[in-house]
Amino acid sequence: MLIQKELNNLNELIIETLSDKNNNIASDISDYLSSKSKRIRPSLVFLFTKALGFDVDEKIYHLACAVELIHNSTLVHDDILDDAQTRRGKISLNYKLGNSLSVLAGDILLSIALKELVKCSKTEIIDTFSQSLYLMCKGEINQNFAIGKLPTMNEYIKKSEYKTAELFKAPLVSLAMLIDNEHKINLFNFAQNFGIAFQIKDDLMNILKTDPTKPIMSDIDNGIYTAPVIFLNEQHKNIESLSHDKIKELIINNDEIIKKTQLLIKQYVNNAIESIDFIKDNEYKQEIIRLTNLNL
Repeated sequence: MLIQKELNNLNELIIETLSDKNNNIASDISDYLSSKSKRIRPSLVFLFTKALGFDVDEKIYHLACAVELIHNSTLVHDDILDDAQTRRGKISLNYKLGNSLSVLAGDILLSIALKELVKCSKTEIIDTFSQSLYLMCKGEINQNFAIGKLPTMNEYIKKSEYKTAELFKAPLVSLAMLIDNEHKINLFNFAQNFGIAFQIKDDLMNILKTDPTKPIMSDIDNGIYTAPVIFLNEQHKNIESLSHDKIKELIINNDEIIKKTQLLIKQYVNNAIESIDFIKDNEYKQEIIRLTNLNL
């Protein structure tokens, strides 16, 4: 891989940040972080750095480390909220340590991430991440209060922006602050569109069960209605008045709904790729495009 060296260095830095021998759950947290992970957010940080013609320096490593730690912090807390038993094919921290210690484990990851952000030496970066974390929490809260209610497509996209795109925007906007502030709006637009496509794809996978580690249609069981259900409502009005089993029955093998959702993903994928037209063609840009197209 083009950035394998950078990812190896990142993994070493993450392990180093968790090396507190006086922390009784540090080894559990370290084991959690060593599970197979795409490292997609730091990968984008490294790829954009190189695509724009810059070297990955110490501050960029701290930025990449911070976003990966924050991402995993949110996963730990999500597993508690969802009572998830596994994460990345391994037992989840909440089932390994219990909810109380898992909350603290997530908080530890967040506190270490903040230390890494401070090392970037720009208060604007801390402001950027603070705002993104606030909006991510807001997205989760809004979703909780909307359980059992069918959102409009605009409401669904806004929720996807808050829940997922924010943690792509924060590191890429911060990267622009470190290396190339001229193109901050381009990186913002890429991250926003990439993140929304990423979330819609994840929601579609929940319907299709293309990820064997996750239960099929759990969103519907939990009263969380995503793009496929919104499209289903165009065929069968008042979907929210139906039982979850009936919704699942109507959605299974409904090719039209799947195609509409895939087209929606493609729209955001195309927007993301168009937003980086300003970058001269190189192998790092091509890898960014490849990663973006994986959302399809």
